[in-house]
Order: sequence, then structure tokens, then C-alpha cells
Amino acid sequence: MYIKRVRKSNRNSKKVYEYLHLVENVRTENGPRQRLILNLGAIDIAQEKYKELANCIEAMLTGQQKMFSTDLNIEKLARKAADNIRAKQASEQSTQKTDSIVDNEQPEYQQVDVTSMQASQVRSLSPEYVCHCIWNELKFDELLVSEGVSEHILPLMQALVIGRMVSPGSEVHTWDWAEYRSALYELTGRPIRTSLSSLYRAGDRLFDCKDALESHLADRERDLFDLPERICLFDLTNTYFEGQATANSKAKRGRSKEKRSDCKLLTLALVVDEHGFAKYSRLYPGNQVECHTLEQIIESLIALRPNLAKDRTVIMDAGIATDENITFLKANHFHYIVVQRGKADFTADETDAMHVIRQIKQYTVEVKRHSMENESLLFCRSTGRTEKDQGIRSRQEKLFLERLQYYQGGLGKKGHTKLYPKVLEMIGRLREKYPRASKLYDVEVIPEENPGAKIKAKAIIWKKRPQYDTQCRFEGCYVLRTDRTELTDQEIWETYVMLTRVENAFRSLKSSLGLRPNFHQNEDRADAHMFISVLAYHILHTIEYRLRQSGDNRSWATIRDILSTHQRLTIEYNVKDQGRIQRNHVRLCSNAEPEHRQIYQRLGLSETPLPRKITSVK
Repeated sequence: MYIKRVRKSNRNSKKVYEYLHLVENVRTENGPRQRLILNLGAIDIAQEKYKELANCIEAMLTGQQKMFSTDLNIEKLARKAADNIRAKQASEQSTQKTDSIVDNEQPEYQQVDVTSMQASQVRSLSPEYVCHCIWNELKFDELLVSEGVSEHILPLMQALVIGRMVSPGSEVHTWDWAEYRSALYELTGRPIRTSLSSLYRAGDRLFDCKDALESHLADRERDLFDLPERICLFDLTNTYFEGQATANSKAKRGRSKEKRSDCKLLTLALVVDEHGFAKYSRLYPGNQVECHTLEQIIESLIALRPNLAKDRTVIMDAGIATDENITFLKANHFHYIVVQRGKADFTADETDAMHVIRQIKQYTVEVKRHSMENESLLFCRSTGRTEKDQGIRSRQEKLFLERLQYYQGGLGKKGHTKLYPKVLEMIGRLREKYPRASKLYDVEVIPEENPGAKIKAKAIIWKKRPQYDTQCRFEGCYVLRTDRTELTDQEIWETYVMLTRVENAFRSLKSSLGLRPNFHQNEDRADAHMFISVLAYHILHTIEYRLRQSGDNRSWATIRDILSTHQRLTIEYNVKDQGRIQRNHVRLCSNAEPEHRQIYQRLGLSETPLPRKITSVK
């Protein structure tokens, strides 16, 4: 085999393209001809290296390791070409042997050179296999094809979504993972074009189908698991950009939940049901005020799924639960359970009149209820939240008082700040830094009695405010507001704590699904990147929910690590057949171990993801 350069021109632009073809000479009835083995594409390599590359490819196919090139770039190109040739031969060969017992294969004995045996092309398979099966169960392909997506693009779309679950990262990282470290394309079929640009365009096309996909997935998940969909949990989170993102109108500076105030942000609003299944998502600028998003989200959700507008309960945190939003929910016939801003008309003395509604080893929850005509207010306190609030307050109080003592001591020392305006400024900054401690103390800066040209501070005096003890008694307390007056105290509280489901969804998006950071500078590409993570969450949550139904409460991150050892690989060896030596390549899966089989059984999957394939090179 050898390499030749091929030139092709475009009739319209008259532009000439050059490619490298790997060919071999064969005898035919019409004389010797060149047979194309593989189109190597437009690779950048000097002409004098053609022979070396061709020899290295042939050596890899025939197992002649001594003929491998010492040039690392040549070896890398040769290995990629050899992998593509093996894949092409495997797809063309009609004889495929599977691992299935029902085939009743007869033993086959060959004369094998054991010193020639090698293992190669080791690829990740099992996590991709599980995600691929859930992708098919959720019928992604059917919906995408109905939306006009070409079947040739579907493998790239799977790579984007499943790559976000198996090896989260940027699209560049996903492309590299799918090409060189994963056997995903053996499950999906290899796309016609696998370039990075093709992957980006597939992501753009996915985002074009956003509304149709979210509506389809919500219906499909409801049918699969018989979901009641009585509760809508609503919350927002944000992610940060790497770079300035000047071309993105949504990239704004705001309050980063990851403390990345140095970066521009993008906000994601998510609606999930009581079982944690995502129903709708929407993207907002990074400086979006939380309370201004509810009306738009609910209207969009009703437009997509009108049945959700009937007798549903919306659960929100205090940041979104304004009086205007509650009025909007009432007008649209939604019930609500929200966190009331402030403590309403509850007093500190009522903390002594609370009754216990839940008591377990980890925490205790106490409540006190005030009922009105069409609403109920539930005053709640949990031991876990009390300990958290006390810890934050005591730490801030300690640091606040230590700093005040330092400022006071510095008034009588050389080199310390003494000017009265400057001392007031330092106290103001200290109050801003430790707000919980600040509201518990009165601080007074006393100027000197006979000031000169510049007024100096003589002393700093602080004391606890009268409401100090009252504020401490409110630690760990919050008020729930609801129009579901028929519910008991325990039912109101248990329904509210479902809000942790959406927080768990955000945690999965940020940790296991590569939501952050966002490297895209273009608005459409940044939106598509976020939406791909939301689609990946649908698959992730389906896997975790099905495992929980079998009593397995492990997270996807743990499942992924366990499955990572079940892989796809190629075994190469030389056999002697009728006096001739030929190189056999067996593409197979490693044996599933007990922990792999347990996961497959709980998900209802076969323990053999792909059949065995055998190719021969003479």
C-alpha cells in the first residue's frame, strides 16, 4: 500500500482541494488497478513522509511492531488510519460472531502465535451504553427526526449529550473524547462527518428543537413512570463565562452563586416536578432579578403544556415569592407554598409554643400555625438550620468584635488610623462585611473633646442591642405561606422541602454535567451549551430514579465510576492458515463483573453491550 495525492475542484468557485488517499495495487480482469483503502483527508504532512506513513499503517495492521515509525506525529496519524480501516472492514464483513449463548457456537481451534498477541483500541463503553439505552427509551431520535433532523446528525447529538454525562467539558473536549476515548460511535453508528464544526452545528440544531424536546421528554417521562405532576418546583441558578463574552447580550455581571464575581454570568431557570423530573427551562441574563422571572416561565410552561395549569402547586423560595408573584399565581389558578419574607406577625415567645412534626436522629422540626381566611402561615424551626444559623452568627460575631477591639487598641498606638472620618469609614465597611453580627450591636465612635485642624477619634464603644436575645431566639426559623389550607402542618412542610429536588438538579448540572464554566463567546452557542446540560439531566435523572425504584440510592457519579471498568478493546494475534500467516483482530467487550451486572439488571439491560467482531488482514 502507498499514499497518493488527489486534487478535486469546485465547479462554482474553481477552488482546488487536495486529499491524501491510501491505495493498493490489485490484479483485475482488465489488468492492474488501484484500490482505495482509505481517504486520509487533508492532513498536513511532507511528501517525503508518505512512504513512512504507509509503511507504519501496514505495520499496525499486520502486527509488525518493528516497522513502527519513530516520529510520534507519523505514529499518531498511522494509528488513527489503522483504527478507521479496522472499523471499515468490520462493517463490510458479513461474518460477525456474537457472545450470545443462544448461538450455540462450536469451538474453533487455530494455530496462534502467542507472542504476537496484543491488546489495543481500549475505549470506554459501559457508561455510554447505559446512557445510549436511556436515550433510546426516551425516544430522542423519533422526536428529532420528526423535527426534520437528518439521521446522519443523530450520532453527533448523542455524543454531545452523553459526553456531558460521561466526560463533562467543552465541545472541544467532547469531540476529543468521542473520537479517541469512547466507543459511543460503535453503539450509535459513525456519523458521516465527525469534525468539530459538525459537532458545533449539531448542538445548534439541538437548541433549535428546544421547546419540542422539552415537551416530548416531559410527556415521555410521565408515561414511563406514571408521574402525577401535581407539584411545580421553581428556582434559578447561574454559571460563569471564561472570557469577556462581548458578543453575548445575556452575559452580565451579577451575584455569582459560585463566588465568581470577576466573571460575567448567565442565569438558568428550571421547573421540576415533585419527583425531580425537569419540565421546562429558560435562560436569562446574568444580572436577572429572580422575582421578575416567574410570570414568563409560567406563561411559557402553560403554552407548552396546558394540562399543567390545572390544580397545580408551585413551590418557591423567598427570593421569588413577592406579593406580585403570588397575586399572579392566584390569577392563573395555581396553588402555592412559598417562603414568606420576614417573620410575619410571629413573636419570639411563640418559639416556645411550637409542636414537633418530625423527629429523627439527624434533626427535629417544630412548627406553629396561624390560619387566615384563605391562607395559612406556618412558623417552622429545625435543629439543623438552628445549628447552621448559630454557627454563622457566632463566627461573624467573633470576628466583628475582634476587629472592633483592634481598631480601639490602635487609637493609642503610633501608625494606626485615628482620624474620626476614617474610623467611621472602617466601622461602616466592617458592618458590611459581617451583616449578621452588625445588626446585633450598636457601635459609637467618640471624637476628641478639643479637636484641632483634623478631628481624631478618642474611643470606640459597642454594646449589644436590646433585641439581641430576641434575634437569637429566631435562629433556625422561617415562615411558609400557602393557600392549601386543607393540608396539615406536616403535609405543608413536607411539600415545601421538595424544593431540595430542584437544588439537587442544579447540583447535578454543575458537578456531573459540566454546566460551568461556559467557554462560548457567542450567545447562541452559549445557550446551546446550557441546554445540552439540561438534556443530559433528563437522562441522568431517569437512570437515578429507576435505580431508586430498585432500592439503589447511589448517584450517577458513583455509577459512572463503577461502570468505567467495563470496556471495549481489540485483541490482535497472528494465526497460521494453510501455511500462510494472517493477522486477526477481535473487537470485543471485557467480561461484565458482578457490580456491572447488578446495575444492568436493575436498569433492565443486557450485560453484553456489543457483539464480538472479527476481521483478518493477510
